[in-house]
Amino acid sequence: MRKVRIVTDSTAELSRETVERLHITLVPLNIHIGEESFRDVADMGPEQFYERLRGTDSLPYATAPPLHLFEEVYETLGDGTDDIVSIHASAKLSRTVELARQAASSLLGKRRIAVVDSLTTSLALRTLVIAASEASSQGARLNEVVRLVRAMLPHVYLVFFVETLEYLERGERIGKAEALLGTMLSIKPLLIVEDGEILPLEKVRTRSSGLDKLYEFITEFPHVEEIAILRGASVQTPVELMERLRQTFPDREIDVVTYGSVLATQVGPGAIGVFVYEGL
Repeated sequence: MRKVRIVTDSTAELSRETVERLHITLVPLNIHIGEESFRDVADMGPEQFYERLRGTDSLPYATAPPLHLFEEVYETLGDGTDDIVSIHASAKLSRTVELARQAASSLLGKRRIAVVDSLTTSLALRTLVIAASEASSQGARLNEVVRLVRAMLPHVYLVFFVETLEYLERGERIGKAEALLGTMLSIKPLLIVEDGEILPLEKVRTRSSGLDKLYEFITEFPHVEEIAILRGASVQTPVELMERLRQTFPDREIDVVTYGSVLATQVGPGAIGVFVYEGL
């Protein structure tokens, strides 16, 4: 029996080692800075992206992979399997899922392709993709992999403390008036990825208050399977948050991950966030 192949996109924050070890196929989004365009991860990693940002006043933005790239990926993977599960960033954050579905439809009858909207992004997407890949390696069939991922969706969480409002305004997450008022009053929003969207959760005025709220969010869960801290490249690891989490969850490994280029175009390069998976 041939294994189900797993496809995802570059928002999943997967390391090259993980992609190779689990035989995951990664489809890159495109990053645009001024007049230049790059394939996320493939042409420019997060370090180069953040370095490029320091030398420009242009706000970057991301676009979905082209349709033909999905078609090529699905065709190529078809040489080794007929079954593909393609898991991608929320359709409310990117057209990636839409284009993946179009490509899958064009191969109807030739391949069995299940395209799953993760309703999330970043480390939450990474956890879903890794779980799907591990299930596939243990012999799970297409429908079983899809059921597993869908069961996990309500149990992954991303919350961010954002220092600047300009990226949220550019992405139309908030209006110009709200951004101006927030800047004048030094209000910094706490954001949550919920039902596929980046939504305001609460407002704070100081970095310390923001870190307190992130800690409180995590500790409200009766059980936590995975925890990670996300930070932009221009932000130092929040040591105080890390120490509090280590004391509260001494049996959990707590990763610190510099989030990638696509997420940086949405929340800015200076945000701090937490990821939680409460388990099934």
